[in-house]
Amino acid sequence: MKSGAALMLLGVLAGPLPAADAPVVMVQNGALQGVSEAGIERYLGIPYAAPPVGELRWRPPQPAADWDGRRAANSHGHACPQVLGKYKADWPNDAMRAAGLSEDCLTLNIWTPAGRNDGALLPVMFYIHGGNMQYGSNVMPLYDGTVLARSDVVVVIINYRLGYLGRFGHPVLSRLQSDEPLVNYGLQDQVAALEWVQRNIKAFGGDPGNVTIFGHSAGGVSVNWLMVTRQSENLFHKAIAMGSGVLLDRNQHITDTLPRGLTGLSSEQVGSELAEYFAISGSDSEVAAQLRALDWQQLVDYQDEVIRPFNPVVDGRLAHDHIAAVFERGEQHDVPYLAGANSWESNQIEVGVPLIGQWFLGGALIEGLSDADLAIFDDQWTRIGIGQRWFAEGLFLTSTRYLGKQMANVSSPAWLYRTDYQQTAVRGQFPGSVHGLEMPYVFGRLEEHPEYQRPPEAAAYPPSAEDLRWGDTVRGYWLNMAKHGNPNGEYRGRELPAWPEYRPDSDLTMVLNENFEPVAGLDKVTLDSLEQRALIRRAEYAAVNRADNP
Repeated sequence: MKSGAALMLLGVLAGPLPAADAPVVMVQNGALQGVSEAGIERYLGIPYAAPPVGELRWRPPQPAADWDGRRAANSHGHACPQVLGKYKADWPNDAMRAAGLSEDCLTLNIWTPAGRNDGALLPVMFYIHGGNMQYGSNVMPLYDGTVLARSDVVVVIINYRLGYLGRFGHPVLSRLQSDEPLVNYGLQDQVAALEWVQRNIKAFGGDPGNVTIFGHSAGGVSVNWLMVTRQSENLFHKAIAMGSGVLLDRNQHITDTLPRGLTGLSSEQVGSELAEYFAISGSDSEVAAQLRALDWQQLVDYQDEVIRPFNPVVDGRLAHDHIAAVFERGEQHDVPYLAGANSWESNQIEVGVPLIGQWFLGGALIEGLSDADLAIFDDQWTRIGIGQRWFAEGLFLTSTRYLGKQMANVSSPAWLYRTDYQQTAVRGQFPGSVHGLEMPYVFGRLEEHPEYQRPPEAAAYPPSAEDLRWGDTVRGYWLNMAKHGNPNGEYRGRELPAWPEYRPDSDLTMVLNENFEPVAGLDKVTLDSLEQRALIRRAEYAAVNRADNP
């Protein structure tokens, strides 16, 4: 295995040499030479932590090594290890293959306006990619901050550890590393990247006192975890959680188990299963060494075979309690909060999953739920249909509204949305707005890359003028939130449709459809019922805990 210094040197030398007049910035670790194009500077593949390899696998992120001279920052770093081919389109998979997969992947990319000579610092938009905590990377070409940076913000897009490399517990590691945070290594990476921003973003014209975290899907889940993680306090000042699905009854725990489907296993149990699969045994030090000696490809192959959730778990340090409970107590970070989900989130199950897979997944989603839990679905849905609706309405829509309601426990405002837009070329062909439909519009790259559209059927058509106007409005809301802590206001010389704050009494959610309409009591009967059942289950789990631990 190469030493950390050698790996760092290879990173400095990798990629084409930048032009002699390329922009140069100085960060704590050394000088970075980027690329300037069409008024925007970009700096790619910047290490924010040491490569988490060898003895650093399943350890908190460590500081990146310094370098001498100018480090070329004109090409992407590696994508974090994962199963390639999970994206239906070629462009995400091809980009990750081109960058290569490696555990040496803790890098970030930055876009900033060129010619920053007036000394004024710009708002920072810090993006966390999605992918079920198992897939994705900042090398994917959708995640290009050029269009956002043209509106006078600094854009940061990060990598973080994924899958078993990003979230792993084992009793041996708990004993040997009892003095440090455990299990949630991907979340620890996100905190480390935010700390790097605090130390270095001024060099790129960014304001460390005005950082907005935003993310979609697993990135939205990460935003919500960062809202309740004590170590992230004062590292960001606004939050946008898109397409985030979190459980209201409980989150998986490092040691405690409960009888509810896949999340009932503790992370230590999941890790012990893995060790048994690879026939790992011996003393504590021998087991730890054997685990760290596994090739990452072995871990990724196992991950593809043994399906487990990889969201952060309650570890008592970084994640000291589950998300909903922290929000209820008003202990989340007191920052302006914008959150939402889409009207057809269940497309993730319906599209591309074989019927037999839908049957098993639908069953897994409702495993352990009682007839009372499922009473809201009184329209003769099949087991698959109930699973799909539970997934979409219970996990995404109910939890989003519930966390929005709990923002009343702090002083900062909240805004909620439901995306219901469908592109003009495929309008009416689907039950609603698919998971992630808004993402390529937020990044503003559809005119040149219509293939980034979701659902895949829309990718065959260039976006219409109406589609682009819709996306322009959504991007304006996000930029206003980052700049002012409020999505309302002007964007590109026009006043955006008024978006009222979310309050539990008025229950106003902004529907991002063709007309951008605030609606009171959106799906109230269904969401109230799902919320009530989740809280009843939580009480039942608490009773189980008391019985097991008198």
